[in-house]
Amino acid sequence: MAVVDINLFSMYLCHGMDVTVVLPDEIYDEEKLKCVWLYHGGSGDHKEWMYHTPLVDIVNERKFAAVLPNVNESCFVDMNIGDKYGSYVGKELPKIIWKMFNCISGKREDNYVSGLSNGGYGCLHTALKYPENFSVVGAFSAGDKADADFPNDGGEKSINRIRLYGDGDIHNTEYSIIYLADKLCERYKTEKDAPKLSIYHGCGNLDPWLDMNHIVRDYFIKHNEEFNYIYDEPEGLGHEWKLWNLELEKFLDFAGIKG
Repeated sequence: MAVVDINLFSMYLCHGMDVTVVLPDEIYDEEKLKCVWLYHGGSGDHKEWMYHTPLVDIVNERKFAAVLPNVNESCFVDMNIGDKYGSYVGKELPKIIWKMFNCISGKREDNYVSGLSNGGYGCLHTALKYPENFSVVGAFSAGDKADADFPNDGGEKSINRIRLYGDGDIHNTEYSIIYLADKLCERYKTEKDAPKLSIYHGCGNLDPWLDMNHIVRDYFIKHNEEFNYIYDEPEGLGHEWKLWNLELEKFLDFAGIKG
């Protein structure tokens, strides 16, 4: 087992950032591992995947690399008021990791991004904005932030929303999953070699934000010619680690990482 905790300096953010890399026990000379980037939820950090899932065992059994970035409470986007975490995870960090770990493949087709809750939104956002770096997405309990309620009443929730996305309607901005997906669909019409994405999307039927997940689901089903999309809705599960453990394994199967 190799669990590597790294503190690196980001030129995009101008401060240090924590990242954890999990590697299988056995790596052959010159081997290039497929890589799964795992995004944390809004109330957690990059270590939560280590605490709540048998990630080390999964990495060993299926033989891939896992990279767990921490982005604080940024939802993996370039904040309206704050740092450019979206550019960091989508552009800068992959280049750093690929250079630092020769055993991790830097090929687009070998890099997959997945996350839960806020990280589920974040992984969709990253892949749709930077499809040149990622080929498969695993979004768990992932709605579009553009569809979230915004009371704008001066409370903490309102302040945090303005800090992340601003105080206006964000449906027609790059903070919206559907907006980014539409932009990529436009590229498909004009660019023969525009990168295609495969998307696995899972949400429990008891999730309190199930309606937001259904909006995302309905969009991608409608655009099934542009995206290889599959949706899973297990019964009896909500916004919880029991679901995310289950969906991680299903996503890895979908991505073809079977050991």
